[in-house]
Amino acid sequence: MFLSPEEITATTRWLLDYASAPVRYLTHQHILKTAPDSPLMAELWRAVLHSSAAAEICVRQNADGTWFSGGPWGPRGYRQQTGRGYTLSRPKFVTTAWILPYLGEMGFTAADERIRKSCELMLQEMAPPNSPSDAPSQPANCCGLSAIPLRALASVGLAADERLQGAWNWLIRCQRPDGGWLNPHHLADSPTPAKTVGRWPWDRSCAWGSFFAVQALFYADLPSTQQALPAALEFLRGHLAQKDPAHIQTWVYHGHNLVKELLMFSEAGMDMRAEPIPTLLQWLKGYYRPGEGLFRTQDRPIPDFVRHITAIVKAGERQYGATYWDTIPKTSAPLLRYHLYHLVEDDWLTYYATRIARNLLPGSAPAKSWQETSRNAV
Repeated sequence: MFLSPEEITATTRWLLDYASAPVRYLTHQHILKTAPDSPLMAELWRAVLHSSAAAEICVRQNADGTWFSGGPWGPRGYRQQTGRGYTLSRPKFVTTAWILPYLGEMGFTAADERIRKSCELMLQEMAPPNSPSDAPSQPANCCGLSAIPLRALASVGLAADERLQGAWNWLIRCQRPDGGWLNPHHLADSPTPAKTVGRWPWDRSCAWGSFFAVQALFYADLPSTQQALPAALEFLRGHLAQKDPAHIQTWVYHGHNLVKELLMFSEAGMDMRAEPIPTLLQWLKGYYRPGEGLFRTQDRPIPDFVRHITAIVKAGERQYGATYWDTIPKTSAPLLRYHLYHLVEDDWLTYYATRIARNLLPGSAPAKSWQETSRNAV
């Protein structure tokens, strides 16, 4: 068992006593299932709106509703690109489509005027090329990164907007037989092959792009998208299952975000005994501090997020060598900073681990029925 009922009680109590305002709100919403229209939830949400976590993102929003902003999640040197301009999704990690999911994970929706303003810009940019008539009649190849705007909009509750239905159709049409997505430039017969070393030729889908496509489907939670979700999650699991078990016990691996994938696996009702899920759960359990009732990545808390990531990077290098992040997880410091923001901090990590643990309790019904969606897909 990942966490016993007594350990779940302990971590939940810690979250209620010590977590930041957004995590306390989410603990009530997803773990305690507090009635959403209750006075308590209204009070907790007011605390989220006035929290430093919300301010850290919202104060960086431009007047037109976009983001092109620094922050603890952003790679150093992003301002050097200002002269080349920016779009809603480029450059990576610091623009609107990459920032909105942080707010969505905190509980924000398009009901907030600031969020709605950003979403309307994105919806205008996505239409009309994504109308239903533009979806290919046959499965096609497209990079999973094309799902970044969809992921952003779905994270704040706009997946069902009729202006997005063509985009969802396109994404699902592009899903490959192995369940993932692949940029056609990686294919052996591409007329314009990818020039990045190691990314051509490929015949399997790409975990890096597929992760964001899977998250988009997961956030959407629509009947039309849920039919594609089981195979997509199975692609992520299967890709990891082919790797050295020791190598995948890390935060980010070849584009995977291991903790968030464990959450999606458990929410979807996947078989959590399938490899390598038990290996990943054992790795995550290693961060549990039973004497304190929380999960922590370091012996002592590190309140500054950037220093926290630096400590994680250095810990990997000490254990595996100076080239560890480049050669084994195949990730980078900017990617780690983006993936691990609102994930490895004590309260966020404890929150995610507790949600996973509750989903693993005997008799716990998954939030999304893997078996039901599998039947619907047939």
